[in-house]
Amino acid sequence: MVCSGGDGSPVSSKRTALQQLVDASISNDHSIWTKYFNQILTVVLEVLDDSDSSVKELALSLIVEMLKNQKGDMENSVEIVIEKLLHVTKDIIPKVSNEAEHCLTIVLSQYDPFRCLSVIVPLLVTEDEKTLVICINCLTKLVGRLSQEELMAQLPSFLPALFEAFGNQSADVRKTVVFCLVDIYIMLGKAFLPYLQGLNSTQLKLVTIYANRISQARTGKTIDTVQD
Repeated sequence: MVCSGGDGSPVSSKRTALQQLVDASISNDHSIWTKYFNQILTVVLEVLDDSDSSVKELALSLIVEMLKNQKGDMENSVEIVIEKLLHVTKDIIPKVSNEAEHCLTIVLSQYDPFRCLSVIVPLLVTEDEKTLVICINCLTKLVGRLSQEELMAQLPSFLPALFEAFGNQSADVRKTVVFCLVDIYIMLGKAFLPYLQGLNSTQLKLVTIYANRISQARTGKTIDTVQD
């Protein structure tokens, strides 16, 4: 029914079927999900391309429930889920794009950060400004979940792309880069300074000013004070 729309009104049939799947996710009958998880996930990801926004909204509501209730199974497919959600965040209907961002936030805050990074980092070299802003925001959320050691080990994988994005013509992209670098700087302190040599003096000044402002707002101390 989700795929074909069944008999009668295709939209109402799809919505009915999706609502039944939402209920099935909440009740979490293991006999259903063990047998049909892959089939259900494939269908729900496909229906995110539906022409009807109400169908897409309901499909995203189902993904929210699956992320909560079928976490073990979703963890194994998290990469394809993230890729699809990133695409849907660019939907022209605000309710759809906002719900996709809500789903992404759940994934980024609760699922394996390294598996999430494996999808996000390669997309930091995209030409598409909207995708770039979303991916840098995702990266900012993920770095906050890593330990200092884990973050230091990951820096070489994404810093070159971040520095490249800092020169983007879009002010939105540049602003997103600043706040990502600031969060990393606050986490790592002076240990991050050698990595910032790739920035020009104006960019470096911008990052350090914002880092100290935000650090002071959060802790009452500047980064230098915290480190000393």
